[in-house]
Amino acid sequence: MKRRELLKHTLLAAGAGLSGMAPALAQTAPAVGAPGKRVELEMLKGQEGVGNPREAHAYAMGMQAFEYGFPLIYMANLMWKWSADPTSALKPLNAWIQTKEFVATSNYRDGGSFNTDTVYQAAFVDLRKGPMVMTSGDPEGHYSSIQLSDLYTNNFAYISKRSGGPVFGNFLLVPPGWTGSVPEGRFDRVLRCEQKWIFLLYRLRIDQEDPKEIAWAKAKYASSKILPMDDFLAGRAFVANDFKVFDLAKVGRVPLRPFIILNHMLAENPPPESAEILLQGFKTVNIGPGLDLGKNDADTQRGLMRAARDALPALRSQIERPWARAVNGWYYFPTDVGRANTTNYLMRSAWQSLWGIVAHPPFECTYLWASADQNGERLNSQGRYELYMRKDQFPKVEAFWSFTMYQDFNLVVNEINRWAIRENMKGLKFDADGGLRIYIQAERPSEDKMSNWLPTPKTGNFNLTMRNYMPAPEIVEQRYDPPVLRRVG
Repeated sequence: MKRRELLKHTLLAAGAGLSGMAPALAQTAPAVGAPGKRVELEMLKGQEGVGNPREAHAYAMGMQAFEYGFPLIYMANLMWKWSADPTSALKPLNAWIQTKEFVATSNYRDGGSFNTDTVYQAAFVDLRKGPMVMTSGDPEGHYSSIQLSDLYTNNFAYISKRSGGPVFGNFLLVPPGWTGSVPEGRFDRVLRCEQKWIFLLYRLRIDQEDPKEIAWAKAKYASSKILPMDDFLAGRAFVANDFKVFDLAKVGRVPLRPFIILNHMLAENPPPESAEILLQGFKTVNIGPGLDLGKNDADTQRGLMRAARDALPALRSQIERPWARAVNGWYYFPTDVGRANTTNYLMRSAWQSLWGIVAHPPFECTYLWASADQNGERLNSQGRYELYMRKDQFPKVEAFWSFTMYQDFNLVVNEINRWAIRENMKGLKFDADGGLRIYIQAERPSEDKMSNWLPTPKTGNFNLTMRNYMPAPEIVEQRYDPPVLRRVG
């Protein structure tokens, strides 16, 4: 690498380590001093000899490593939660798992910003022993998508109408480095995976208040399979029975817990070459594939412990700031959300992983996020709000749109078990001009408004997410203006 290019990458890496800090510290202060004399940065004056340099370096590297590797840390927690946590469903690898109640409710408290438009099933698939086959049935006109990502949340493949190709059938998942032959005519599509661990998320759109639709979706999911290629070709039944995941119970409340998990996951999921400059920095504090944190000195360990404490709150704060176009109190999600192999690691961790485990790219679903009213004040349970959408303001989508209420990435507990307003919701009242008025408040409204009431939490702040599935180009390109969220009391 040329010197100039190395300097560029080094500066980029150093800059990433500043993200999440106060804006004043992330900006270069004006230079001072007479021409020809040594120029100093104002922000560094008086700092000579303050603090422990090893601890400070470890803190910076730890914050940056967490920012880079949070998807792996989160996925490791989910794998353990679903497969090994004694209080969970204890589902093995290479098997579909669904939420306990099947439809999304506020009883699910593990985050992920679940929607109430579709039902889900998910799976962690292990390709270390060779190719696996995933089968799915005809969605029969329902919206359907199967999202395939690695554990960094890179969506390397899609099975949906928008992605092209068959939307159901038999799909062969081929691990990197596999040199075997693929039998002709046996698979509807062959998907080459960049990692040996992958995450599948299968969505079906149904009316979650219709028992017949729920039964249909359960049957459709029951007919979908994940099995080794050899078993598929031989027509053999396969029963998943592998529960061997990284045992998070062993690291418990260890102060360096996230970095212990990260080192393991980096070894299991080799980072791409594009991250090499970052990995070289992490290596200086023994963060990296299979490295031993126990080899650090006491100062370095203190810095990493501080980073382990501060990193998640810093990451959460990134959700609240605008990343793309802001309009009428709403923020579009980042333009590169859900796209494969992004090098925007902060966005990847905050929006794809922390906000939603994984995220659709804009052409499949364009998200907007609201956390403030028309005056820029934080949405809070103490306020009463209205959202009025004119008939000509309804988003142009091929599938559906919805507004969903969240607090801490979970659906909000409320007395009528309503967590969203959807375009196909039974009983919605439209005005004479075809417009829709939504009442957003904690207290129960008058009976004439009940059909359009979206309850907020009883205490604390909340957020709204607008989803637009299979959106028109004006929405994908962030030219659509959503309705204003107004505080009325």
